[in-house]
Amino acid sequence: MIRGLYTSASGMLAGIMHTDTLTNNLANVNTAGYKKDTAVSQEFREMLIYRINDGALSGAQFSLPAGVTPIGYLGTGAAVDQIYTSHLQGSMRNTGNPLDVAISGEGFFAVNTANGVRYTRNGAFTLNADQELVTSTGDRVLGTRGPIRLNGTKTMVDEAGNVYSDGALVDKLRIVTLADQGVLEKQGDSYFRPAGPVQELPARGIVQQGFLEGANVNTVSEMVDLINVFRSYEANQKMIQTQDETLGKAVNEVGRV
Repeated sequence: MIRGLYTSASGMLAGIMHTDTLTNNLANVNTAGYKKDTAVSQEFREMLIYRINDGALSGAQFSLPAGVTPIGYLGTGAAVDQIYTSHLQGSMRNTGNPLDVAISGEGFFAVNTANGVRYTRNGAFTLNADQELVTSTGDRVLGTRGPIRLNGTKTMVDEAGNVYSDGALVDKLRIVTLADQGVLEKQGDSYFRPAGPVQELPARGIVQQGFLEGANVNTVSEMVDLINVFRSYEANQKMIQTQDETLGKAVNEVGRV
């Protein structure tokens, strides 16, 4: 009975993490370049339970001592094993802003932050007071030769990521892919940070000027998953209440006999 309380509680804790992940996806459905997360659960080790002194089942598929009858496996709970980030392409939205750029296909924009180089798919760029191309948080967008400065009045970006100001080539956007995207962790502000050594490779994505990549979040499917998680949470909650009532009767009524 006590084990049942822990099993149900572990399901509730996993449900809370699933809920946090889903609500965060829904909150960022309009965030450019956002990549949705999925909480991946893993069950604890199952236990094989069996009856004793009740005669063994003939032909049982379990390797058990003589004289015991297998009943089945008993689950002992679950936990969130990892938060998986899907890097699938989001839909393209035409903004008409020449400083908005999106990557169709693989690749990340490299950005210089106070904590080092970070990667992003959010191409909603602007100019700072020094006419440098920056993100919405003020971090400088990197080109192959460093920060990109635009002193002209007309900006053009071709499909290869070459940046032109008044017709003159200024630099090329530093758009890269990583040999192992599994080392990327979300930092916030649509940034990814490397959790370990990374190997940058040239990206094969196509740059589209005047577009922004939308979040790869399907609102309907996220809402359906959220409802299912709520139902699972409520079921575990009711199981705890039932087991608590049973324990109370065992202590207050059965214990008197």
